[in-house]
Amino acid sequence: MNSQKIIKQIRKLFNREVGSKQEVDELNLWYQSLNEQTVIPENLSDIKSDSWITILEKTHGLEKKKQPFFKEWLWKAAIFLGICFTSFGLLSTFSVKKTPVKSAAGVYTNDIGKVSTFFLPDGSEIWMSTGSELEYAEDFSRNRKVKLTGEAFFKVKRNPDFPFQITTGAFSTVVLGTSFNLKSYEENEIELSVYSGRVMFFDQQSRENSDILVKGERISWMEEKGISDIQFFDADKLPDWRQGMITFENAGLVEIQSTLKKWYKIPIKIVGNEKNCHYSGEFNQASLEQILETLSYALNITYELNDTYVKIYASPCKIKSGGK
Repeated sequence: MNSQKIIKQIRKLFNREVGSKQEVDELNLWYQSLNEQTVIPENLSDIKSDSWITILEKTHGLEKKKQPFFKEWLWKAAIFLGICFTSFGLLSTFSVKKTPVKSAAGVYTNDIGKVSTFFLPDGSEIWMSTGSELEYAEDFSRNRKVKLTGEAFFKVKRNPDFPFQITTGAFSTVVLGTSFNLKSYEENEIELSVYSGRVMFFDQQSRENSDILVKGERISWMEEKGISDIQFFDADKLPDWRQGMITFENAGLVEIQSTLKKWYKIPIKIVGNEKNCHYSGEFNQASLEQILETLSYALNITYELNDTYVKIYASPCKIKSGGK
């Protein structure tokens, strides 16, 4: 059986196309001959992971953003068939379904202003940001699905047999073993940043809003704008919030207001015209009063702070200096 014919038959399997009995028999004979001649490689886990990504791409109708020619394609296909050659039952098991997270067996909740870290039952490590919540499914060992509200950094334990899926509003993120930051405080806004490995990001209702990201790539979605183009960032620099830092990059007052409300338990209101107010800087475990004092100097604004609310008076607003 020549290599081109083998590739054709394997592609049929991935695409759920029914082959003839003769074709299936030929694939079986081909695999048995390989089994007699080869030794299982040390990177078997990586091979299984690559096969996983291939299946996810096929079942979601996606094309790889980067698709090099795999010189070891035949070998990977042989290993994949050997591990789980159960014809089309294989694909029905591996398909990413649109099922919601089942009733939670565990829920982690962070208070406003708190950052925490913990391990899930599968060994995955999670850092969770202020005012966030993560719940995981009842049968988590075989159903690695979680639901996130807020922001968290994930370091997912590799398990090619059971992918890790995070639901945030209408979107899902699927990984095998990787690290990434996912932010979704509001159901109409999501941001995904990949720090290692590969991550699939997709709309559960529309396959058009889907992509595969690798290290150093970031993507976002907003209800009124849709999915963004892929942006690039420094993946060697971990998110500042993990160290309790609040960072602003040319942020307007509305963005600053939204961020401060996530970190401090108090209503914040802006009075006046804030359109010309933009600030860049960072605060390391600072009090709300310290932040407001810095903003008042940098932007020439005033504020009112008491036990029940904060008012920021933004007119006139002009920049004096940068961050602190």
